[in-house]
Amino acid sequence: MSRIVFRNANVVDGVNPVRPRSTVVVEGDRIALVSNEGSAAGASIDPATREIDLRGRTLMPGLVSCHFHTTFHDLVPGEAPALQILHPPATYTILAQRNLGIALEAGVTSIVCSSTFESIDSSLKNAIDQAWIAGPRMLCGSHELMATADIASGASRNYWLELGNCGLVRTTDGASGFRKIVREEIKQGAEVIKLSMSSGHNAGPTEERSCLTKEELAAAVAAAHDRGALVRAHTASKRSILDCAQAGVDIIDHADRMDEECIEAVLKSGSTVVPSLFYMMRVLEFMDSGALDGKIPAGASTMFQRTLASMREDSAQLRSFLPEVDAAGVKLVCGDDFGTVFLQHGEYASELVFYVKEVGIPPKDVLRWATRNGADLFANGDEFGAVEEGKLADLLVVDGDPLSDIACLEDATKLHAVLKGGVFESERTALSA
Repeated sequence: MSRIVFRNANVVDGVNPVRPRSTVVVEGDRIALVSNEGSAAGASIDPATREIDLRGRTLMPGLVSCHFHTTFHDLVPGEAPALQILHPPATYTILAQRNLGIALEAGVTSIVCSSTFESIDSSLKNAIDQAWIAGPRMLCGSHELMATADIASGASRNYWLELGNCGLVRTTDGASGFRKIVREEIKQGAEVIKLSMSSGHNAGPTEERSCLTKEELAAAVAAAHDRGALVRAHTASKRSILDCAQAGVDIIDHADRMDEECIEAVLKSGSTVVPSLFYMMRVLEFMDSGALDGKIPAGASTMFQRTLASMREDSAQLRSFLPEVDAAGVKLVCGDDFGTVFLQHGEYASELVFYVKEVGIPPKDVLRWATRNGADLFANGDEFGAVEEGKLADLLVVDGDPLSDIACLEDATKLHAVLKGGVFESERTALSA
């Protein structure tokens, strides 16, 4: 069994107090010891042991990204082809494998996927489990399931939807319809069922309604939970947030119009919230730059302006309210629409920096969102997400202290190593005794 001894480590996670000058022993795929005793590993070192003096560098858990689109690359939201399939599934599988490699290299050792198609996520997860490719731990996504009237079609710019190319989307109606397609998605390997519950969050202006009836929502949730799958939902409206919490949806995405009543409902349900606010701020920055001045077709200008105004209102509401949501004890996690033109794969740590420096969330809280809270979504989530004895050795070696300046996670040159299950997946800087 392989053995790694990290000495003089500054052990940081979002759960325990900081433990400077610690010794951490990894045996096989797990953490065997965390101690402040410099000699805790023993004087006699087995030849198979690798000793590493971290010289005060931070040793922390791997990051967990909880809104991950494996197939997104330079996607332009709002453009007609955005969620359609423009290439064969094999091409998107290669792209998704690239994105998984980018994530692992950036210190993301686990992901919870959002919408996908053609079983791409489950195929890649199988390849990772077989050690054919490298990649994070995965919870695989489904298509985005919608009610019939909630996907635009018939207009010339969406004509291919009439031809059957719905891309990431599947539509149905009624409790029996949603029950059936949820079961079909699980049969194809989905572990997280994605529902579209409201407009908004750059999917048109937010309308204060829920897209699915309570009967449809309840049927989808029951069908997923009966087979051990999670349910996540795109929500922006207050009504959709409340409906999802009351129905037992596991992951509430965006939650743009969350308020005190929503906090109470989410705390009661135990749902996890993915605010994904960073993406909206990037979009608004881009729009304010004037890059699209004069480029919006006249026919689309009114809807574009309505969407933009809604996004400004919703993002301001969530940005000001998020510290209260965190302080109330709502389980929050990190993850966003990486792979769009506004937010590229690889920028995951920038989201953490944004929440600390722009929204005012304490850095320890954000680290907990990005590690322990994210791990809790996995069936074996108690096995990783913190630097503790007995847990899987998903670890990052970082030059800097993210609790003092979380921006150190944003600097690729300071991420010296990434371990997943005790194996060095990346070692940018040679670490020696």
